[in-house]
Amino acid sequence: MEITIAIIIGFLSIVAVVLIFMRGERRRQQEHYRDKTLQTILPNRLQAYERLTLYVERIRPESMIPREQMSVNTTFELHSMLINNIKLELEHNIAMQVYISSASWQRILRARDEVQNLLTKVAKETNPKASSLEYGRKVLERSKDECSFYIDRAIEGLRRDIDGLFINN
Repeated sequence: MEITIAIIIGFLSIVAVVLIFMRGERRRQQEHYRDKTLQTILPNRLQAYERLTLYVERIRPESMIPREQMSVNTTFELHSMLINNIKLELEHNIAMQVYISSASWQRILRARDEVQNLLTKVAKETNPKASSLEYGRKVLERSKDECSFYIDRAIEGLRRDIDGLFINN
């Protein structure tokens, strides 16, 4: 009976040591995997934040209109070009959404929608054959009140996300 108890205690001790070793090894493997994942994903995530920040800045009417205004003559042409550029640039950056938070992506889409709404609203209020300069001036006059908040909010959200990347990791 004593020998059986000693064997059981010895066996349980060996099992306990093996389990403790396996748990520690699993934790080391998980940390190694996490570190490797961060080394791979972090540069991609940072690039996504950079590209999407650039996108939001590029759709800001103050930067978009002077850049495009001189290549067209009428309100209709400028409006069409601006809406098309906003869509094309988003399509070019659409895959970046997998690297950012859902909240930031939604803020970017909201900023885009507000800019497009402003452009369309002003286009409807302006003669389609009017000068692109007139249309651009009207958009710029109203952009501070009608869409800058959403653009600034999207950029601020991206900045907060980046801060969180480095604080939490």
